[in-house]
Amino acid sequence: MESIFLSHHFDDQIEPVVECFHRLIKSHDLEVIDGKRLQGELVETKVRELIVSSDAVVVFLSKREDGKTNDWVKHERSIAQTLGKPIIAIIEKGVLNPPQFSGYETMEYDSKNLVKTVLELSENIFGWKEGFGKRIKASLEPDEIVKTVMENYGREKLVQYRFYRKGSWSSWKEATILRMPAGPILEMNGMTEDALVEIQVKTQNQVWTSETVNSNLRIKVI
Repeated sequence: MESIFLSHHFDDQIEPVVECFHRLIKSHDLEVIDGKRLQGELVETKVRELIVSSDAVVVFLSKREDGKTNDWVKHERSIAQTLGKPIIAIIEKGVLNPPQFSGYETMEYDSKNLVKTVLELSENIFGWKEGFGKRIKASLEPDEIVKTVMENYGREKLVQYRFYRKGSWSSWKEATILRMPAGPILEMNGMTEDALVEIQVKTQNQVWTSETVNSNLRIKVI
């Protein structure tokens, strides 16, 4: 897990509360993403891209001067729901949770006493990170495979990986290939303590598959 999208409306009244949770998420070594700076891009498109790129979504439903919560925040929550992202709604005391989101986890917050909510969210983030696993890096061997990867660098789905945990295989995912002076390094997300990993190198004419190993730093493809 690498990032959380933090959905909230932007005004001075809620800013101190949001900043508190900003710092909490960062303390878990995660990037905080929001729609504050969109660099001139179309709001709808860019926000969706940001939510797609995040691993989970935390939504703030807070009161405004008219006593209602922000419609755009509700919309961001709907996008996350459509994408199947894990969602937690942090709802200000006195604000009703919209019925379409009643099946998702919620936490009530009081801006005058955030301790309970901060602790609850921190525990949930820890659980998310456990479930998502960590990012690992690995180098390949033997030299023939290293040469093949370098010669075909840029090819879609050149190197893929999958995890074996609790008696079943995950789906194949594309590995990130870093071109380093000593040879290519693979980056793979989602490794957990109980998982094994398998690598597949695939060119137009041939497929190689590695042994199934733990989070070893060197993976032999045969």
